[in-house]
Amino acid sequence: MSHKRIGLFGGSFDPIHLGHLAILRSFLLSGYIDELWLLVNPHPPHKHTTDANYIDRLNMVEMATKDIDGCLISRIEEDLPIPSYSYKTIDYVIDTLGYPEVYFCLGSDSIDNFRSWKDYEKILERVRLLVAQRKADFTLPAYLKSKAILVEHELMTISSTDLRGKLQTGEPLDEHLHSTTIDYISKHNLYR
Repeated sequence: MSHKRIGLFGGSFDPIHLGHLAILRSFLLSGYIDELWLLVNPHPPHKHTTDANYIDRLNMVEMATKDIDGCLISRIEEDLPIPSYSYKTIDYVIDTLGYPEVYFCLGSDSIDNFRSWKDYEKILERVRLLVAQRKADFTLPAYLKSKAILVEHELMTISSTDLRGKLQTGEPLDEHLHSTTIDYISKHNLYR
């Protein structure tokens, strides 16, 4: 059994952008976790399809985060049942891998529909949430007050959906994407 405090942060990262990198740093600087495991969802349960395939998204995340200390790419969801429900991943990390202190990390925009997540109550039974504020006027809903911690985070309004649209029109995105992500997208002709 490990005494490391693990943060889990999942997403489709389609593509990973500077807003994601900022939020990763906020979780790592919060003082609550020793490591942040990035879970690039192979089969996101809330999306029917992704624009880039899993390996391309994984490669972009690995390159963009390689210089962030304490940030690890975890591929555990590759071997878990499809779809990749968060509560199943959490159970696996705690029960099978033996990490008793786990935090589930998410942006405050995900709280709006958190109650629609598959078995969200099971998540709240097993872990505390670390929530990075992504909207200026955000407050935790009453049902999460004792189950979630707000972490300091500088707001950045970037969305992967918007970026995919801009990539299709050929707009330069140097201010929104890591240089390695831009290079990878160009080399592999993604989002065209």
